[in-house]
Amino acid sequence: MGVNTATRCILVLGGSFDPVHAGHVALARSLANMLRPDELRIIPAGQPWQKNALTATSEQRVSMLKLAFENWADCPVCIDEQEIQKNRQRQPTYTIDTLRALRSTWGDKVSICFAMGADQLQNLHTWHEWRSLFEVANLCVAARPGFSLDIAAPAVAAEWQRRAVTPDVMRRQAYGGTCTEPELAVDVSATQLRTGLKQHNPTMRLLVPHKVLDYIQQHSIY
Repeated sequence: MGVNTATRCILVLGGSFDPVHAGHVALARSLANMLRPDELRIIPAGQPWQKNALTATSEQRVSMLKLAFENWADCPVCIDEQEIQKNRQRQPTYTIDTLRALRSTWGDKVSICFAMGADQLQNLHTWHEWRSLFEVANLCVAARPGFSLDIAAPAVAAEWQRRAVTPDVMRRQAYGGTCTEPELAVDVSATQLRTGLKQHNPTMRLLVPHKVLDYIQQHSIY
């Protein structure tokens, strides 16, 4: 476990954001309410190795993120393009490498809290060097109602339970802890959302922040 001497807490939210939607905002707000971070750092992926090609360009995804979080009042927001830059240089990007880069920059006096949704936790055992994530960051998940660790692989579930800490401890602990916020009620599938936007489905359109939807329509992205 990371020593309890962290003087700052950074909530890190990664993802493809193709597009950014209400689920992403709800995930960030839920965990921000729980952890009271000093900064929300959003890291859009380059080309995720576990996913097909993205529809929106890197520039479009960054622009949509800025619109979605422009009125964020919980804490300062930083859109970090390091994974996009690595992708432009044709370098592979893995979450563990990104978090190691942040740790190298910030040192051990910062609590890095990496935000996950329940779907990511379910697939965590397939991530590159997933066990090493605990050596550089805390992991926190905002779960759907009725969530159970049973969705995770047994090795992940055991590690998650062993490392469980309270939000207050996580704020002071640089890395190595896990925390679950069980009340996230927004569940959005990006694949279904893109399909719905192409079909002009009014229900799907409600799942995208208003200014982001305007941007999508102006640029005919989906």
